Amino acid sequence: MEKKPFFLIIATILIITIGASIYILSQKNPGLSPNNLNLEECKVIQNNGEGKINIVIFSNEANAKAYSDFLLTIKPFDENKNAFNFFYIDDYNTNCELYQEQALLCYDEEIIKKSSSCPNDYVVVIKEQPQKIRSSSYMNLMSLNSNHPLTVFAHEFGHAFVTLAEEYVPATIPKGAKNCVSNCEKFSGETNGCFGGCSKTDFFRSIESGIMRTLSSTNYGIFNENIILNKIKSETNSNQGITGQAISEINTNCENQKYVLIKGNYNQGKMQLTDKSIEQGCFGKNGAGNFKYFLTSNEGSVLNQGEFNAELIFTDSPGKEKINGETYENTGNFFLKIPFNENAEKLEVVKERNTIAQINLANLGSRPCKI
Repeated sequence: MEKKPFFLIIATILIITIGASIYILSQKNPGLSPNNLNLEECKVIQNNGEGKINIVIFSNEANAKAYSDFLLTIKPFDENKNAFNFFYIDDYNTNCELYQEQALLCYDEEIIKKSSSCPNDYVVVIKEQPQKIRSSSYMNLMSLNSNHPLTVFAHEFGHAFVTLAEEYVPATIPKGAKNCVSNCEKFSGETNGCFGGCSKTDFFRSIESGIMRTLSSTNYGIFNENIILNKIKSETNSNQGITGQAISEINTNCENQKYVLIKGNYNQGKMQLTDKSIEQGCFGKNGAGNFKYFLTSNEGSVLNQGEFNAELIFTDSPGKEKINGETYENTGNFFLKIPFNENAEKLEVVKERNTIAQINLANLGSRPCKI
């Protein structure tokens, strides 16, 4: 029998060893197999460092800069520019749907994973559509029609960032929204006035024609500005308005980071958390809303918590005097990003103090290996 050359034997051993290592790694960390290592290049528009609000935009550089620059001209963002980081991804073709044949909706599992190529608390996808096709906001993702005025970004961000309700009629008022009240005395702060019609005909708004009512406005109104300002302060750990400080830039190398992705479904008031996986990329927030989640250890301590709104999809387009829009109840899947923690035992979702769903996270990523 002819003997195999020594180098072929060595090469065969190496191939087997590498293959076995990859298989074992994929079994221990089901979200970190090589097939999932497909993040995009994260490019920076504005990096103010750690502890800021991170917004990633799927678009070319010109559009990404135009939208981010515009948002920072509007109160109260204009006086809190250093509270935000902006990034963009320009070489990925997003797959968006035409929701209810009315609105652009780019929310799906793939875009949620791709957004982790950058630090991401809020995600913006910009696509060109006929003007009649509405822009939308769901969870922490905004799908913007580039044929709408730039103010559509501020409008949809009002939904995603602080759960502002629509100030036109008719629409659905999300639970916990503060900008639509049943009588004028319920406004707990300074307003521009009190005006009838705020999602519902018998509710009231604090500004006659603000951003949440018409895309012709660049003004949220004093009351809504204070809601936004309080959220900015709560989500950042830096002193706003202070210049000349050294900036420790946020790490945009997301390939070396990981998080847990939870898949869920919410339909007619019932929620299920159906799947979990460890994924490569930067952890991000999940928007604002009256759903609360708590990541707990086996000792019962809270390791992480946050909020989101899995229920409502806001859709909006320009109208003659007010926005032409509609609010839909979501009946599809949603996704939660939570930080990876080896001590995590379970994720629990609470609504109005009642636990409505939970999923076990014990031993995630460390199941027995097959060799």
